[in-house]
Formats: sequence, structure tokens, C-alpha cells
Amino acid sequence: MNKSTYNFGIFFLGLVTACGLFQSVIQLWVGVQFYMQSSFVAWFLAMNAITLTGGIILLKYFHSRGYWAAFYTLIASTIANLCFAALVLMLLTSRALLSYYMPVALISLSAGIVSALSLLFSSTMKRFWLRIAGAYLLVIGLVWGSTIIWPLFSKDVQLNSTLAKIAQWTSIPASLIYIPFIMHFLSEVKLLNTENTSPVKEPSKVILGIVRTLALIVVLFLGVRLISESNSSIYWADVNFEKTQTMAQLFESRTYVNSKGDTLFYHLLKPLNFDPTKKYPLVVSLPYGGQPATDKIRQMEGAVAAEVLSDDSNRANYPAFIFIPNCPPGSGWGGIPNYPSVDSLVYEAISSLDKEPGIDVKRRYVTGLSRGGYGAWHFICTRPDMFAAAIPVAGGEDPKLASRIVNIPVWAFHGAKDKNVPVSGSRDMITAIKKAGGNPKYTEFPNDGHNIWYQVSITPGLWDWLFAQKRD
Repeated sequence: MNKSTYNFGIFFLGLVTACGLFQSVIQLWVGVQFYMQSSFVAWFLAMNAITLTGGIILLKYFHSRGYWAAFYTLIASTIANLCFAALVLMLLTSRALLSYYMPVALISLSAGIVSALSLLFSSTMKRFWLRIAGAYLLVIGLVWGSTIIWPLFSKDVQLNSTLAKIAQWTSIPASLIYIPFIMHFLSEVKLLNTENTSPVKEPSKVILGIVRTLALIVVLFLGVRLISESNSSIYWADVNFEKTQTMAQLFESRTYVNSKGDTLFYHLLKPLNFDPTKKYPLVVSLPYGGQPATDKIRQMEGAVAAEVLSDDSNRANYPAFIFIPNCPPGSGWGGIPNYPSVDSLVYEAISSLDKEPGIDVKRRYVTGLSRGGYGAWHFICTRPDMFAAAIPVAGGEDPKLASRIVNIPVWAFHGAKDKNVPVSGSRDMITAIKKAGGNPKYTEFPNDGHNIWYQVSITPGLWDWLFAQKRD
């Protein structure tokens, strides 16, 4: 390798590092909404192209020095990372192949760990910065691996929340993994300055310079777009949070602890002019978020049915208990393959309310949007004995479970142009229920995407239909 190639590699490895730090900071600032920005897919593609370029330079270096263990393991790691990137891209654009996410992520992580070990226990270990790179990669891989694998076997909500935070913050040191390689290349360049090296042809310098310039322009352009969109997301999140704070003042915050010590925070609103001698329905409104577990109010965001039904006029027209559970980060309500769920704990908390006066156990309803939509489908499929009706919005579930809910009234909604949750999630469930002998209701908005809740909430007859349902 000549000096120009080293400098080219240093530039791209440095650019990958800068982009990784930028993405980590924005992700921590915005949260999961970062991945929903319209420009994220373009940013994701650019990031992977830049990372691949840096990886190719490393491969060229390992090959030129005869570091064969590092060379072949890096090839395997690069292929695994490309497969994982392709899978993530499919999830971002169509939510296809979701069940493959965890296996492919683990394969990619394992390949990275093997590549790190090759730097520690092969001929590269004689080079100080390559040895540092191997140790750093190994530590990051093991930390990330523990945050991925442990929640698969643990039902401890608090522990899983902590692991989710660790995984999120690990993205910052993980973005620095190329710095030891940069330092190694810089030391190699110093050696080249003392040696006679073949001159680099002028056209090659020009081409490499153009590539560097174009890469920098693309990164700056997409980075500015991401900052602008993220700032807009923060603004609307603040607006929504103000609404949530107003709604939260009506609710009573509670804690449920089961016999194993598992804890669920939830919020309960009693009917307007509550009369303990009467029976009222219970509406379970599943939030779509997974905000910081320490902020119990912000965790109520996305409980869209609760926002509507807690309005004074609706409380008068549809007197009911409204139940909003908190969803710990890194967990969900179920229905999403290979994703930790707190569904059983929610069922226990709901059942514990049966001891209180006023709740009609034959009129328990569940509804939710997005992650909450998956949860609404999942709740009725796993506990059809518990719920009298469901309104899943922009969600989905395994159609094989449809036969369990043929007797449960369902009114599902979805946007045909939904890029966050594929419309097939609702379509497949509705088709499967009908084939099994059920008669579900389904409304699809042909010109809308994921943000369809307002149209859903004003659908004529929706709430009258819901509160008319009762289990036999």
C-alpha cells in the first residue's frame, strides 16, 4: 500500500467514526423516532457504503501484509454485516423478514467477535494498535451481545430496561472502534516517509480526491436533513407531551407486583361520576412507545384511545375505566417475533382489578396503535377469554392464531401506504379470521400511511360499536 491509499483509508475510517458519533448522539436525543425520519434510509445506505469502503481498505492492508487470519475473518464479518444491513433495510422499508432479525444480528455480532479475536491471537498481535483494536472490538462485542441475549431468557422488567439503556449508550464507544486502525495507519504512513516508495499516478490522486469530496458532501447533506427532521420530531413530541401531561392529571398512577416480584407501573382512570354499585367497561389502551422507564408520564404517550376517551364529553357518553400500562424500554406488548414482551404481567395486573368494585369483567376491551396495535391483536389471541372486543390499529399478528378469535368482535384499521407497519399485518389477520369462520370489521385508508389515528378516532359509530360488545 502506498501513502495515498493509507490517507484514503484514514479519511474514510475517520468519516465512519464521525458519522457513528453523530448518529449515536441524534439517536439518544430523538429516541426510536430517529429511525422513522424520511431521510434515515438514505443516511443508512450512505453510512453502510462509507463503512464498506473503509472495510475494503483494511482488507487490502491485511492482504498486503499477509495477515491472513485477520483478512479472512474480516471478510466473514463484512459479509455478515452486509447481510444484517440488508435485513435492516428491508425492515425499515417493508417490515419483511422480522423473524430473522435476531438470528442475523447474533451471526453478525459473532463474526465481529471472531474478527476481534483474530487481531489478538494471530500475527497482528505484534502490532500495538491492531492489538488495541482487537481488545476494543472484543469488549464492545461482548457488551452488546449480553444486552441482546440476556433479555431473551430474562423476564425481569427492570433488568431488561437497564440492558436496553446499556445497549443504547454503548453505541457511542462502539462508534470509536476504528480509531485504533486510524492510529495504526498513521504510524504506517510515518514509516513510509522514511522509505523510498513508488510515486502515485496523478489520475489516481484525482479520483481518490473526488471520491472523498463526494462522500463528505453526501454525509453533510444527509446529516443536515436528519438534524432538521429530528428537531421537528422533538418539537411535536413536546407538543404531544403537553397533551399527555394534561391527560395524566386525570389518572391515578399505580404499581402492580406479582408473586415473583415482577413490577408493572400502570395508570387507571375511573368513570366520570363513578358509582361503585354500577358496572362499567374496562378499556385497555396500549401505548405505542417505550419511553424512559423513569418517566412514567411520558410512557403514557401513544395511548391514543385513552386520549380520546378521557375527554369530558366522551367520559360522559362512554363511562368506563381506562387502563394504561407502562411499557419498559426493550419490551413490547407481544405480537412482534423475537421481541421481549410483558404481556403476561399486564394480564395479571388487569385481573387484579377484578377485586375492585365497578368493573364489568364481561366488557373488557383492548386497543392500540402501531406497537399497541400488535399488542391488541396479541392480547385477544393469547387471552381470548379476557376481552370482549378489540380495535387494533396498524398492527399485526401470526395468522395461525386467527382461529382463536373467531368469536371476538374486532374492528381493525390500517393505512395502505404504511411504511412503518406493513398493511399485510392487518390484511392477513382479517383474511385468516374470515377463513376460520369469524366476521371481523376492517377499514383501510387507501391514501394514508402510519399516521391514521385521527381518521380512526372520528370513524362514525366506532365507539358505539365498541361499548356495545359484551362477552357471553
